[in-house]
Amino acid sequence: MLTQYDVERVLQSYDLGSVRSARPASHGVVNETAFAETSAGRFVVRRNQRKLGRTSLELRHRLLGWLRTHGFPAPRLIPARSGETAVELDGRLFEVFTFIDGDEFNPDRPAHLIGAGTILAGYHSAIIGFPDPPAYQGPRYSTSSLPGLIERAMQRDVMGDLTEPLNWYDRRAVDLRKALSETAYMALPHVLIHGDVHRDNLIFRGDTVAALIDFDQVTTDARLVDVADALVDFAVGAAPTDWYPWGVYAGPLDANRARNLLLGYCQIAPLTPAERMALPALVEVIWLQGNLRRVLMTLDAEPDYHLEVLGQGRRLSSWLQENRKALEVG
Repeated sequence: MLTQYDVERVLQSYDLGSVRSARPASHGVVNETAFAETSAGRFVVRRNQRKLGRTSLELRHRLLGWLRTHGFPAPRLIPARSGETAVELDGRLFEVFTFIDGDEFNPDRPAHLIGAGTILAGYHSAIIGFPDPPAYQGPRYSTSSLPGLIERAMQRDVMGDLTEPLNWYDRRAVDLRKALSETAYMALPHVLIHGDVHRDNLIFRGDTVAALIDFDQVTTDARLVDVADALVDFAVGAAPTDWYPWGVYAGPLDANRARNLLLGYCQIAPLTPAERMALPALVEVIWLQGNLRRVLMTLDAEPDYHLEVLGQGRRLSSWLQENRKALEVG
């Protein structure tokens, strides 16, 4: 956690006045973040994880500069007194950004759903032509990833308590690989995706999106990954009364929320026919992959817990097959 002492040390390298207060941000998983108020204004101070390194930081800083040059509402990076865009203290890299004031996402405001889709499409459009993007490292979500997860779960299910649901997952994985093969996936439009699209990374001001933030997980992949991630987080609906509460996801999608988000996206960057076909399969892969990984991460849990987690994935799959029109746009 960043303390006021940490913030004061970092800001000694900047011409941003004297520190009046600093408090840790409530969000942020990859890096530690604090909000600082100085005699010159309000700022965001971040301490990067060691594993990210300078290469990742330099890519992100080039990207932020590119986006702002192209009129996209991204955070403004503040250079240190030396002119560098980051400072190093105790072997850790720190950055400072202007503070962007705004509101949190409200799923009950249709304009927020449309705005989430619009800003994401705006990012995908603004990134076209970005020089020297990172090389493609493989898909984040792939139908081919499911068999390996299923096999690992089967190997660890020594008592056979999970045989029936895992057999269902195995059959469903076969269907999904037919619906979205590796060849079909590779043919989808690929860009430098944001890679971490969720409600904490959008700042709203009224009905308008003020900024898209947190570009730590940018990577080259199908742009549809960002769209699917946005749907799973922004367009989630109320959980059914008999919903399994111990799984990974709060509930299936809300059809109207999903349509509004996709409407906003397609107003700026219409999905290709291939992307429209692939989207339901990709959303389902996210759901199934998430629940399989939860099982593998909780090996000491009781079989009943794992049965509920796997059952959630099955229910999400059934919902999607019954509500495919919720993902149809245009």
